[in-house]
Amino acid sequence: MSLNRREFIKNTSLVSSAFIIGFNLPTKGMAAKVEKKSEVIEPNAFIKIDKDNTVTFILGQVEMGQGTYSTMAMCIADELDAKWDEIIFEPAPIKAVYNIPGMPMMLTGGSMSIKTQQQRVRTVGASLKLMLKKAAAKKWQVRVYDLETKDSYVINKRTKEKLSYGSLVDDIKKIQIPTDVTLKKPSEYTLIGKPMKRHPIEVEEKLTGKGIFGIDVRLPDMKYAALIHPKVFGATIKSYDDSEAKKMPGIVKIKQLPNNKIAIIADKWYQAKQAIEKVKVDWDLGEFAKVSSADLEKEYIAQYDKDMKVMRSDGDTKKAFDSAYKIEEANYYFPFLAHSPMEPENCTIFHKGDKAYMSVGGQLQTLYRGTCAQILGVDPENIEYYTNYLGGSFGRRSTPNSDFIIDAAYIAKDEGYPIMMLWTREDDVKGGSYRPLTISNAKIAVDKEGNITALKTNLVNQSLTQGTPFEAFMFKDGIDALQREGLDNHPYTIGSHDLKSFCPQSPVTVDWLRSVGHTTSAPIVENIIDQAAVAVGMDPLDFRIKNLENPRFVNLLKNVAKQSNWYKREKNSGYGVAIAESFGSIVAMVVKVKVTDNDYKVEHVWSAVDCGYAFNPLNVENQIESAVNFTIGYTKYSEITFTNGAVDQNNFYDYTVNRISDAPESINVEIINSGEKLGGIGEVGVPPMFAGIMNALYDATGKRHTRFPIKLG
Repeated sequence: MSLNRREFIKNTSLVSSAFIIGFNLPTKGMAAKVEKKSEVIEPNAFIKIDKDNTVTFILGQVEMGQGTYSTMAMCIADELDAKWDEIIFEPAPIKAVYNIPGMPMMLTGGSMSIKTQQQRVRTVGASLKLMLKKAAAKKWQVRVYDLETKDSYVINKRTKEKLSYGSLVDDIKKIQIPTDVTLKKPSEYTLIGKPMKRHPIEVEEKLTGKGIFGIDVRLPDMKYAALIHPKVFGATIKSYDDSEAKKMPGIVKIKQLPNNKIAIIADKWYQAKQAIEKVKVDWDLGEFAKVSSADLEKEYIAQYDKDMKVMRSDGDTKKAFDSAYKIEEANYYFPFLAHSPMEPENCTIFHKGDKAYMSVGGQLQTLYRGTCAQILGVDPENIEYYTNYLGGSFGRRSTPNSDFIIDAAYIAKDEGYPIMMLWTREDDVKGGSYRPLTISNAKIAVDKEGNITALKTNLVNQSLTQGTPFEAFMFKDGIDALQREGLDNHPYTIGSHDLKSFCPQSPVTVDWLRSVGHTTSAPIVENIIDQAAVAVGMDPLDFRIKNLENPRFVNLLKNVAKQSNWYKREKNSGYGVAIAESFGSIVAMVVKVKVTDNDYKVEHVWSAVDCGYAFNPLNVENQIESAVNFTIGYTKYSEITFTNGAVDQNNFYDYTVNRISDAPESINVEIINSGEKLGGIGEVGVPPMFAGIMNALYDATGKRHTRFPIKLG
């Protein structure tokens, strides 16, 4: 089930997301979750200052391991001159003021947090700091010019007297909120631009178990629900017998959900899980039960000669191929992929008549609350929504089809007590939402001088947005915007293009995986470019530089060439180079692999990153390192396959992700602060890593490996 556009707009507010400095937001919903303090001033929606000088930062973004809490707090603390390591975090309630600028919703995704929020929160900090100084100046009867701020204190520069921010809570209420403030220059930063470790409060909460993830939520009288999912996508329930299951201890209720699942509600979750085996279900498996992975592959390839949609057409590709010095071609296969975050999907909902409470670690807060509201039949404003820490995601907790939220809402509807819905690992591997199967053919033409004269591609994969609230602005003329990512806007100077795509219909649910369309476009573009370079006898890195105009790309390639000693590469190893722009940032990589007995190991990775400006260089480095290891697993092992409509894999024992032993010996990251427009960082290391491994394996084996996961044997 999914909301249509009208319902989506109805359930999410289209109020402007611009920061309103005079906005006073009462946070009553949050007050119940934290220790109540007596007199707190909330000069805007983002900061609270307590009389004991506690500064609390309220964040619309979620923390799923990407370091947003730490870096966002750096931005506001720097401008406010507050003690960064003492700032307390609170997840924001759902309000339009926390929406992503230009979007009608709160969300965390697309590597947008710092890119879209840094100036807003810095402005908040600078405005509040000016108000505090004015309040202190009035109290001391001095000029604002005579004051400075440091570590959450206003200081009289002449007398060295100090007033804590908290001591000015009453005074600041009388100060008019400024309409214009000057932000710090980079030379004035005390935190921004410095390599900062994770915020100590976040670290302590996670190390000691104090941090509450969705799976940790416990409420009075709470029940738990396990689910029977269809084993075949699109299957429907004809009938079921739960008589034996109802006799088991702890079972409270068994109910069929409108989305062809059966929920077992019990006092304890393990009781519910055990009861699953006692419920006999008669399924109508549907047409997809006749389909296996090989059938899908044939069906996708056959589409090349049918109703392909034109993504990009320019120049004369026929003439270019007819007159080409060299033509190279490759077929690519990218399987369905499960995200497999460490914390399985869960959501706790308490439906209380015309109101509800909802607690979940999810990236699409506004959409998820709207989905829940529609199912429960309550006003979205009557749902108290709480955001927990997220135990990993990689896109799984930002599913546009709201699958696990829908399950939880159907289960909780009209039950009158809080219920935690929890999927098992197997539920998510066998019946989750996947990075879609992608099949593609690419063909490239080059002249004698090494100029690329034509690029032709056919690409087939399911739309990620069709049938979801994102369809209206991300699916046009039969083409999903995510099919275009990195493909029709590649950085190379190419004389002509003939790029086509198609979105087949399928009951298999799909979801964006970290770096989304770039997980397939970068391997296609960077591998066929590499193939063309070899065909004309040019060095792959030099060939790229020859066919690139943007100096940022050239600069990064030269950087990784120097880091890796590219022109004096070691013998008996494979080296691959790749570069990709995604989410506004450019990343170049050289990957070194060692091939032994039909196996391979990534030994070293040299990378150069241009994200405009690194607000926290250490976090940038961490994200690139994370992306490198993340990608190795998907390159070597991971694959979701189907036999007779059912997923073959179950859990980590047969759906392998990266392991510690797969980690490279070294990952070198160099950051280029180009001063260009800010880009994201959470996802941008993945695309060049996919391609870099492919090209390194060619260098090591002399064979192009274009089918994932890559098996050498």
